[in-house]
Amino acid sequence: MSVYWLCFYENKEDDRMTNDCFRLKGSVMTTFILEFSDFDSDMFKHQLKQKVDASPEFFQQSPVIIDFSKLDLQKIEIDYLDILSTCREHGLQPTAFHHHEHLDLNAIKNTNLAVIKPGSSKTEKKPTQRSLPHSSGTQAKIINKPVRSGQQIYAEGSDLIILGSVSGGAEVLADGNIHIYGSLRGRALAGVKGNNEARIFCTNNEAELVSINGHFLVSDALETQTWKQPAQFYLSNEALHVSTL
Repeated sequence: MSVYWLCFYENKEDDRMTNDCFRLKGSVMTTFILEFSDFDSDMFKHQLKQKVDASPEFFQQSPVIIDFSKLDLQKIEIDYLDILSTCREHGLQPTAFHHHEHLDLNAIKNTNLAVIKPGSSKTEKKPTQRSLPHSSGTQAKIINKPVRSGQQIYAEGSDLIILGSVSGGAEVLADGNIHIYGSLRGRALAGVKGNNEARIFCTNNEAELVSINGHFLVSDALETQTWKQPAQFYLSNEALHVSTL
C-alpha cells in the first residue's frame, strides 16, 4: 500500500512565501490485513490472542486494516468498537476499514477510522496468476550487498535478488519472487500485489516473517521446520508452505 508522510521543517524568514512548509511523499510500508472469513466475537478474541501470543513482539504497534469483504454484513451483526478494542488490547493499531457496500457508515464514523475504497488495498480479488510486466531491461532488481537492520528494499514489478544476507529488523519486498543468497533473518514479502505464484528462496532460513500475497508465517512457526537450512516458501491451496531446497 502507499503511505503519505507530512514532513514539516522550519523555513528562514525570507523564504516563507516561496518555500513549502511540508512535502507529500509516497512510501511502501508493511500493513496487516485483518480479513474475516467468518465472525463470532468470542472465537475472534480467542484466536487473535493465540496468534499474537505466538509472537508478541512482532505484532506490537503494527498497523492493521480491517476487511469484511468476505462476510454478508446484511446477515451478521458487527460490533465495530468491540473489534477495535480487541485489536488494541493485543497491541495491534487499527488504521482503517476496507470498503464494503454494507458497512454501517454511521458506526464507522464513531470509530474515527478511515474507509479505504476498492483498489486502494491489496485485499482486492485478483487473478490467481499474475505475470510480471514486460520490460526491455532487467526482470529482477539485484542488490549486491547485505541488507542491514532498519533497511527496506522493494522490487516493483519484478523479482528481487539479494547477493548477501538480510539482517534481523530489515525488510525486503517484491511483486515477484525473492532470492536471498545468504541468511534470511529479517522479513521477506513476495507477490505483494497479488501474485500467488511468487516464491521466496534463501540459503539459510532464520526469518522473522515470510509472506506471499498476504499469507504469512512468523519465526515461532518457522523454527519447527527448515530452521537454519536452505528453504523455499510457496502458496498451495490458499496456505503458505515451506520446504527444504
